[in-house]
Amino acid sequence: MEHNKKVHYIRLSIFSLIVFIFFVSMVFFSLSNKKERRLFIFPSVETGNYVVEYRYLDKNPVQGKIQLFVDELLLGSSIERTKLVFSRGTRVLSCFLRKGVLFIDLSPELLAQEDSAIQIEQGVELLKKNIKANFGHISEIEIYVGGKYAYE
Repeated sequence: MEHNKKVHYIRLSIFSLIVFIFFVSMVFFSLSNKKERRLFIFPSVETGNYVVEYRYLDKNPVQGKIQLFVDELLLGSSIERTKLVFSRGTRVLSCFLRKGVLFIDLSPELLAQEDSAIQIEQGVELLKKNIKANFGHISEIEIYVGGKYAYE
């Protein structure tokens, strides 16, 4: 009888230790999680519909959350059979938010229409759609190409 109590006590101790370690690891994981999930929408090559992709991006990037998001969007999808939003080499020259209005200046490479990218007008609309889907506090988006106002 004494032996059963001892075995029961050891099992209870081990189980308690495992539960404690689990909760401590969950606390550390939640405190150290420096990524947030973002939704990316890309055009499909075959159907003309959209392909949705999720990525985890840094919560506090050096260039800011919005510019990091746009940079990632311009890189394209990791899923095969999708088109680019803009021509290869298009990059963000500046990106800032003022009173709910987002100002984005993109590089002139955007104007070199490629077959691997959708039409510029569609790309601008898709860029806006992606930003509004991820950053609900943005009321308006102004897009420039090389410092000049882009397609409206």
